[in-house]
Amino acid sequence: MKKNLTIIGMAGVGKSFTAEHLARVLKFKHFEVDKIITDEAAKIGANKYLLSDNEFLDLEKKAILSLKDETETVIDTGGSVVYVPEAMKVLDEISFIVYLSDYPENIKKRFDNRGEPYLVGMKAGMSFEDLLEYRSNLYEKYAHIKISVFDHKEDLLSKILKEYKS
Repeated sequence: MKKNLTIIGMAGVGKSFTAEHLARVLKFKHFEVDKIITDEAAKIGANKYLLSDNEFLDLEKKAILSLKDETETVIDTGGSVVYVPEAMKVLDEISFIVYLSDYPENIKKRFDNRGEPYLVGMKAGMSFEDLLEYRSNLYEKYAHIKISVFDHKEDLLSKILKEYKS
């Protein structure tokens, strides 16, 4: 069994909610990578939502690399972490990676409700669904297991824990 658990997936899929609950059940630490990025951006006088994709991804990489010696930790990644191969390599080495998926319309609704202004990797003319499809291929490439939030509403945590411990 790997010493950490990492949650990946699109913004709005429920990574933070799931990671918080898993950390509580496992009595693990919980690191929210987006919070680390926000703090690091503030240190340089920047708002993370105003950073270029490359600047954001550099901070995301730095945040993940800073966790390489952690143990008994649930790592709640940002949705764009899959754009950083070096970060994904570290996560693969130190953790069991769970890809949380859901139907695009469910993710989009939650994302819209959160009111976040921007998604890394969103090119001009690209729809949310296009970005999700592109990222889904990357999430599947890096994940040790893919779990549908929709299909496991009632037993999501137990499903993840069972897979993590096996």
